[in-house]
Amino acid sequence: MAAVHGSCLCGGITVEIHGKPDTVMQCYCDHCQMNASAPFQIVAKYDKSQVIVQTGEDLVKHYIVTNTASGQPKHKVFCSSCGCTLWTIPMKYGDANRFVRVSLIEDGLKNLKPDQVLFGERKDT
Repeated sequence: MAAVHGSCLCGGITVEIHGKPDTVMQCYCDHCQMNASAPFQIVAKYDKSQVIVQTGEDLVKHYIVTNTASGQPKHKVFCSSCGCTLWTIPMKYGDANRFVRVSLIEDGLKNLKPDQVLFGERKDT
């Protein structure tokens, strides 16, 4: 599979993603709802080595969420210029994975369809 590209809202951070994601998830957790200002977010789970920051490394910032369902913190990685969340790093997996926002990947919403639903019981809240 050819590499795909993505960026934050302002384009200050660009990424190159190699290979297919392990899974694509539609998440209804409270954090995803708040972060997206929507009922859910769609994220693709990649190995850390698959996601390469091409430009804007100096703009990459982390916000650590500690009140998580797993009890393990997760890092919200975002652009310090436009505030756009790029991916989440759930520390329950160590630093191994990147849960990338599908909407930030070129043709991501078209090509990456969810194969899992997380926190589906919160769908109608």
